[in-house]
Amino acid sequence: MQSAELLHAWRLANIALQAWLLLCLLRRRLYRVRPFFFGYGVFVLARGITLIILPYGRNAYGWTYVATEPIAWLFYVLIVVELYSAALSSYRGIAALSRWLLSVIVAAALMLSLASLIPDLSSSHPFPIIHAVTAAGRAICTSLALFLLGITVFFLSYPIPLSRNTIIHSAICSVYFLTLAAAYFVHNVVGPSSWAVVNLALVAITGATLLAWILFLRPEGERIIVEHRPQWSPETEEELLNRLNALNSVLVRSLRK
Repeated sequence: MQSAELLHAWRLANIALQAWLLLCLLRRRLYRVRPFFFGYGVFVLARGITLIILPYGRNAYGWTYVATEPIAWLFYVLIVVELYSAALSSYRGIAALSRWLLSVIVAAALMLSLASLIPDLSSSHPFPIIHAVTAAGRAICTSLALFLLGITVFFLSYPIPLSRNTIIHSAICSVYFLTLAAAYFVHNVVGPSSWAVVNLALVAITGATLLAWILFLRPEGERIIVEHRPQWSPETEEELLNRLNALNSVLVRSLRK
């Protein structure tokens, strides 16, 4: 099977997996817990069907891709906000600080992406608009993945109740965002000669993440508290909670000013 035919087959398989994931979220009633993730799934399914219908390599395909990329970025940010907001529902001040940090990180990443275009522009890229879009996407996905990893470390450093689904979802999203960032980077630096291989690798890893969400996001996962965390003594746990509550109180007071 030629690479183009294999890529087309993988894309069809991912559309089927995406539809299956949406069905699972509906049947397991997880769409109520993660509405932005569910909305992203609906968007990806509609986008995937549209792009599979349009002739690959034509103007209509390219403009559809470019026009819908910012919508995907917005969903990426909303998914990350949804992830940590649920975990920090009892810590309003820390949640507000996290939203501020995420905004700063994404804004800084977009600014740095302009600087990152300097080495990218040294490559011969025949599609400058796609070149710029993928550079911005790389910066956004990298910043979101690093933010997710950082806030996960924060969660695991304190006795904050975390559901198994939150940990699993965060891990899969981190892998997904880092994969997208790597694909964007190779697209920019190597150019069109890499597209066939990169696209094939991207759809394969995307399929793996879709399957992981299908297999591991379960209704009971919202109730099960993850046990793979440090076993603190009662004194240490109380001290950590006091620190966390003190930090949250300071942040809440600063929000009221």
